[in-house]
Amino acid sequence: MLQVAFDVQGIGRVSLMDEGPSAIVTELAIEFTELMHRWAPEWSIAFFRFSLDPTKFGSVASYVSHPTVTIVDPFKHSGFFGSMNAKGVKLLRSLSKSQGVFLVVIDRDLTYDVKFDFDNLDRWRISKLNGGRGLPEGIDFQKS
Repeated sequence: MLQVAFDVQGIGRVSLMDEGPSAIVTELAIEFTELMHRWAPEWSIAFFRFSLDPTKFGSVASYVSHPTVTIVDPFKHSGFFGSMNAKGVKLLRSLSKSQGVFLVVIDRDLTYDVKFDFDNLDRWRISKLNGGRGLPEGIDFQKS
């Protein structure tokens, strides 16, 4: 498993010329953070999960606005998911991976963390079905 963490404090809006993995990760985090500020002004932490296998790809996002966890509606926010999915495919291909999953975790402090797994495509599932809480499975977090 590869893990990358960055702090985007003060970056604001940027246009990145580099098309490498680090630039794509930064674009994902910035786009997600900007949109969370517009969607849910009271959010504290948010999650975007992307998965790719040889036949399909997809994503899901959720956020915490205490005490509620909300799954982001993919129909209402189809433009966001289209953009993020395209970046997700591009990111994994730039890493020479035909399959994998990554999880972007952002918070109001503009700090983000991206976790990758190229073997376990079930890792960090986000759902409220079958007792799920809308948070990534297997992630322990403490955020107020």
